[in-house]
Amino acid sequence: MGVRVYLAWCWEGDRDLLAPDVEIAHDFTRALTRRGASPGTVTTYRPAVSALYRALRWTGATTADPMRDAPRVRDPVPKSEKRKPYSQDELRALLAVATPDERTLLLLCGLGGLRNAEARAAKWTDLDWGASTLRVTGKGGRVRRVYLGRVLRETLQDAQGRIQGRTRPQYLLPWADPDTLRTHLQGLCTQAGVPYVGRSLHGLRHTAGTELYRRTRNLDDVARHLGHSQLETSRVYAEHENSATRAALDDFED
Repeated sequence: MGVRVYLAWCWEGDRDLLAPDVEIAHDFTRALTRRGASPGTVTTYRPAVSALYRALRWTGATTADPMRDAPRVRDPVPKSEKRKPYSQDELRALLAVATPDERTLLLLCGLGGLRNAEARAAKWTDLDWGASTLRVTGKGGRVRRVYLGRVLRETLQDAQGRIQGRTRPQYLLPWADPDTLRTHLQGLCTQAGVPYVGRSLHGLRHTAGTELYRRTRNLDDVARHLGHSQLETSRVYAEHENSATRAALDDFED
């Protein structure tokens, strides 16, 4: 997508693709911003255009590398404001209207912290009932063991007894399409009166991280549970869960 947008922009402005102006990276960034592109979109397009020029340099068509000094666009929205977690009360409300398979989905993501792709890929053979863990292959092929917890373990035991004759019997969930998972969650949110916009399915993963941090106050535990390679990635859950700060301030007496 980034390459297509860049090529169209060059064509519209009669810009020389192979001998670009020294300011072309700045101009392209400003053009995207004026069109309403988010900082995340701009950041995503940069490596795509860089890859285009690497290919062109490899063919000998140009020596240009205009994205090398492209300006970075700061996102004014803090990470903690994106994909906010569902609260525990909201998760309970969703569970109250969920079908058995939807309950499995909610708990895999809302307690287990699985991503959309991880939940769809989870198989019964990945379960270690003795250790009460699920083997999850995450981003970059990294493998982690997710502790199930009592409620999720009992839900999976119940689900295992219902797999006879269902589609994808080797998988924990019957759905292979990522949009199907989102559609089910959106329907549950509508039934339960829980806001869906701005959180989507990934908000359940944030629920798992936030709740774990609330109970442990340990970012290492959060990082291991969610499969974060860097501790800094888990810091957003400390920002979501600031009840200790609230309690300390509420207890202040003058």
